[in-house]
Amino acid sequence: MSIQWESSNLIEGRPVPKIIFVTIPLRSVPADFPPIGSLSVITALKKAGFAQTHFYNIDLLRPTYSEVIEYFEREKPDIVGISAVVSTAYEYVKNLSLDLKDRLPGTTLLLGGNLGASAEILLKKTGMDFVCIGEGERTAVDFVHCWLRAKDKGEFSNVKGLAFLNDQRELEVTPYADPIPAEELYDIDWSILEDLGQLKYHIVEADLNYLLNSSFRNDPRIFEPQRQGKTIVTLPSIKGCVARCTFCHRWDKSIRFIPVPLLMQRLDYFIEKYNAGFVSVAAENFGTDKKWLGELIDGLKERDVLWKIGGMRVSDVTADWIRKMRDGGCSQIIYGMESGSQRILDIMEKKTTAEQNRNAVKWMVENKVHTTLQLVIGMPGESPETIAETAEFAAYFAEQSPDVDPNDLSINFAQALPGTPLYEFGRRIGSIGQTLNEEEKYLFSISNRDARDGETYINFTDYPQLMVEQWQFEISSLSRYAYVKKWGWGNYRKILLNASRLKYLSQNGQGSGIGDSGYFAEPARMREQPQNGDSGSKDETGPGIPSLWNLIRRRAKVGHIAMFYPRFFHHGRKILVFLVLINVLRKYGGKKASKVLFEYLQWKIKNILPGGKHGFSIPYISLRKLTEKNLVPSISTDSPAMVELRKGR
Repeated sequence: MSIQWESSNLIEGRPVPKIIFVTIPLRSVPADFPPIGSLSVITALKKAGFAQTHFYNIDLLRPTYSEVIEYFEREKPDIVGISAVVSTAYEYVKNLSLDLKDRLPGTTLLLGGNLGASAEILLKKTGMDFVCIGEGERTAVDFVHCWLRAKDKGEFSNVKGLAFLNDQRELEVTPYADPIPAEELYDIDWSILEDLGQLKYHIVEADLNYLLNSSFRNDPRIFEPQRQGKTIVTLPSIKGCVARCTFCHRWDKSIRFIPVPLLMQRLDYFIEKYNAGFVSVAAENFGTDKKWLGELIDGLKERDVLWKIGGMRVSDVTADWIRKMRDGGCSQIIYGMESGSQRILDIMEKKTTAEQNRNAVKWMVENKVHTTLQLVIGMPGESPETIAETAEFAAYFAEQSPDVDPNDLSINFAQALPGTPLYEFGRRIGSIGQTLNEEEKYLFSISNRDARDGETYINFTDYPQLMVEQWQFEISSLSRYAYVKKWGWGNYRKILLNASRLKYLSQNGQGSGIGDSGYFAEPARMREQPQNGDSGSKDETGPGIPSLWNLIRRRAKVGHIAMFYPRFFHHGRKILVFLVLINVLRKYGGKKASKVLFEYLQWKIKNILPGGKHGFSIPYISLRKLTEKNLVPSISTDSPAMVELRKGR
């Protein structure tokens, strides 16, 4: 469908520019989370009088690349804004920007999102003209106003939150724009999606089949009559975080809570217009402000909605607050627990304790609020000892109740992203590279990939990759075995059979059709994925446990086999390294598997020899402090203009 451009409107005495904002593919399937960043910027531009601002949701629509180019050639916009939420978007951004510059040389290209932490690479290696750093709403409006009157690039120096190459091809980075007041955050005009017929993909009817395949599945309140026929909506509520985790990139320095009366006004809009009854409260740091939290719980309870939280700190909860949240309709809280080892939590600069992690798990189970353990492994300093501490924490989680699913673990490898201390640590020790060409090579290597795939992480530890790959299996294996040991095989079998991956396995092995959102990593993700082939014996509860022979014959993942036969894997853990090697062979191929095996054997031989054993040579303090105090070498050739972007906020 073509855009109906209006040529008669004027602003500042000039025709209103034709602006198109685009999202780009982030994962293998479209995200169900609405593109709130792009929608916020588009809304701000329209309010400022730039009525000819349109949205091309490539991430949702998934057109072919040639169709994307044809679209822009047909529409001929004056400005294209590209939303690149994560740095794994680099390859697509480079290809698109260069092709647009080739076909539409007069079009100005502006990039926003966290990929902007690599502003120097984007401006020197791609077709991007400008990069928005930080929040985009004010910067975008000021940028377009400047674009209307600017006679040269120098005039853009007055636009806050912008990076560009001046007329001398030197990098300029202006100061961050002033933060948006809390009451103006995410003031989104949802008709943007409605007019495009796309709101239905983000406001979904939560029928029983959908709910039983969602994170609400563990809440018996979904069966209550008043819940039937309701929809699930996303409610952005907070921006920013009090933490500064060393693997996490963010622009926002502070935290802002949208006033509860305004949030309830926005929720009432969804309830009245879209029959909302389930709410995903979007927040990175939920619950820090207890007065705000209490008001929100009261507002949600009054509206009798079930809700979930995707970002809360264990240092912000008590048993009493979890009880209040459950009473107010909360079904799930996801925490960034990351590790069971205090040493690794310190490296991450979590400013939380392993004991707080344990308390949060215990209180969640006691109050029947669901959670999934979010773990990140492979940070600098990770070792068999720290992994053992994390595995014990996962086992503690499994031992809390027979209703706990020990596979509710999301285990990601630490992924170094630009604008984080972890990325700078990688550059300083030579794992990423220090020149623009080397940095770009790294960005290509992580493009179109998720940290959860385990195939693009850097091994920051002092141990061979085969051993690092094994750690993920060790954590999940101990969690399952601890559950079976305490609660029995019958309960574990019941847990597996109630998982949607088995419960809704279709006769042809294709599953329920629910896509993989990519939010969780293995083994939580594997539990929900249907497997092709014979599902084994069946009884009144549905499909049975697949036989070991069928799993092997169907070339199932080692992780799936371990899920179905936890006792076998625990007792055979001494040969786990060989099973992991098989998994490496499947993932990477024979050449890489041989290299990984050779590295492992070298390490084993070295550790047998006298004086061969070694450990982490750097103190267990925040990676940020390690780089700031130059405990790892600094890079003298870095552009001074990039200092703030490399540090993050």
